[in-house]
Amino acid sequence: MGNTKMKITKSKSKINKTREKKREEIQYKFLIAILIIGVIHYYFFESEYIGSDNRYDLFVFWIPVVIGLFLIVKFNIFSIDWNDILPTIRKEKNIFHKIIYFPFLFLMHFMISVMLFWIPSNIIWDGINKIESNKNVIETYTLKVYDFHHSTGRSGSNLIRFIFKGKKERIRVSYEDIKPYLDKNPDDFQVSVEVKKGIWNYYILETWDIKELSNSNSP
Repeated sequence: MGNTKMKITKSKSKINKTREKKREEIQYKFLIAILIIGVIHYYFFESEYIGSDNRYDLFVFWIPVVIGLFLIVKFNIFSIDWNDILPTIRKEKNIFHKIIYFPFLFLMHFMISVMLFWIPSNIIWDGINKIESNKNVIETYTLKVYDFHHSTGRSGSNLIRFIFKGKKERIRVSYEDIKPYLDKNPDDFQVSVEVKKGIWNYYILETWDIKELSNSNSP
């Protein structure tokens, strides 16, 4: 009888481990899929924006990410046994490991929450902005350039920087577009932009063009 109970217990334990492994594999695949979708959207579909608004930070980034953190912990996305964390830390002899354990755990959960909750909310927000901007006419602004920024790193961006509605803004451009102006005084140039107003204080960039001031070559 005792051997039978032991076999049943071992069988249940094996089944639970198998289920847990499948659950982790599904979570991993889902996370990778969201990340890939986010990268594809960023490089191929996301609009170029001029303007900013604190409501984006609050409603599109922070609220989804904080809710995501709560749900990840509540539903134990990483299969972490929270009851064992404090005893494990107490037993840890390495002081450095004790200090970084909680910050590392928080950072890991935060990054996963960003991927799982901010990426979808940003894609939805971008879609809403496009729909709203299509209802509005194109507006043209001619703005003074204050910097042509050339990226020296692989992950950086080449930028045209200017002031729009009292705030510093930039347009990401290719190196070929910005190369002719890198050795020139940005004060001698203006950027003409065509934009459509979306939601809040964001404008979707339609086209842009660099213009040299007529008196820039004057003595």
